[in-house]
Amino acid sequence: MDSNTRSKSLSLAESRADPGEAVSAGLTLAEGEREVLAFEAAGFARAVTDPAARARFEGLSVAAASGVVPDVLVPTVEAMLELVFDKGRPSNRAVLQAIFGKTPRGRQQAAAAREVNQALRALRGQRLQDVRLSAGPNRHTVILETDRCRLTLELDSAGARVASLEAG
Repeated sequence: MDSNTRSKSLSLAESRADPGEAVSAGLTLAEGEREVLAFEAAGFARAVTDPAARARFEGLSVAAASGVVPDVLVPTVEAMLELVFDKGRPSNRAVLQAIFGKTPRGRQQAAAAREVNQALRALRGQRLQDVRLSAGPNRHTVILETDRCRLTLELDSAGARVASLEAG
């Protein structure tokens, strides 16, 4: 990804942050996470052209190397990691996913995945009658119909969600 694309994409991703969303008490990083996140942030700092964004990523790189990312930089971590996973080549996907899982957005997506898995477990032992996938702008819908219920799942860039679970 070139630096102009990265700059524009980052601004777009950061603008998706919900301003009313509670920010975590910062991120404490394990030893192995520090180096990986510092490396990614330093790469973003070198790639962006906006001086304020560059300073933010340089600060993130230093904070990550120290092992604690302050609250004010957590949305930057979220936006950067979403871009890395979506458009880039992560230096260490497993470590970066673990870091993302510690963020508010990461915890929200994990909770949604648990809810989807709980709904899917409800289908155990039932006879599958139909499975359909429909695509729309930025969203896919999966419908699973059994002999006893109908489960509708929505999949988009924010994750997976149970849209409905109907008995019948």
